[in-house]
Amino acid sequence: MPDTTVHRRDDVIAAAERLFAERGFQATSVRDIAEVLHLQPGSLYAHIESKDDLLWDIVTAAADRFFAAVQPVVDSDLVTTEKLRRLITAHVGVVTSNLSAAAVYSTEWRHLEDQRCRQFAGRRDEYEAIVRGLVHACIRQGVFAAVDEKFATLLILSSINWIYQWYSPDGPMTPEEIARKLTDMLFNGLRRAGA
Repeated sequence: MPDTTVHRRDDVIAAAERLFAERGFQATSVRDIAEVLHLQPGSLYAHIESKDDLLWDIVTAAADRFFAAVQPVVDSDLVTTEKLRRLITAHVGVVTSNLSAAAVYSTEWRHLEDQRCRQFAGRRDEYEAIVRGLVHACIRQGVFAAVDEKFATLLILSSINWIYQWYSPDGPMTPEEIARKLTDMLFNGLRRAGA
C-alpha cells in the first residue's frame, strides 16, 4: 500500500532533484514527482508553489553549497596554488556529495524563467571569477605559463563540474583522490616549464 504520510518539503526537493537529473526538467511533470512520493498531484502543491520554484530552490541551494565550500579556502592565507588546489578539492566534494543536485546545477538551470536565469547566471559568473582570479594570480606569479586565463578557467571548471557524469561512490577512487589526480594533471598541463 502506498505511503500516504505527508512528505516534508525536503523529500519533494530530493525527488525533484533525482527526476530532473535523470529525465531533465522539461521532461519531468509535477505528476511524476508526486508519483515518486506516492502523493496525488494536487497534494504536492501543499509543499510547493510550482515546478519552476523547485528548480530554483535546487540550483540556488547547490550554488550556496559551492560558495560555502570554497570561500574559507579563498579567504585563507595559503599560497595561491594551494588555494586553487583546495578549491578544486572542495568543489569535487560538493559535486560528489549530491550527484543529482550537481547534474541539475550544471545543465537544467537554463530552464529557469528569464529573471531567475539571469540571476543564477550572475552567480555562476561570480564563482567563475573566483577561480579565474586564482588562475590569473598563478600566471602573474610565474607558476603557470602565460596561457589564456579564461580558457584555463573553463578547462578547470568543466573538468570538475562534469564529474557527476561518471563518479560512483562505489568506484575505485574517493573524491579526494579524484581531486588530487585532476589537480595534478591540470596543474602539470598549465605549469610553466621549470616552475
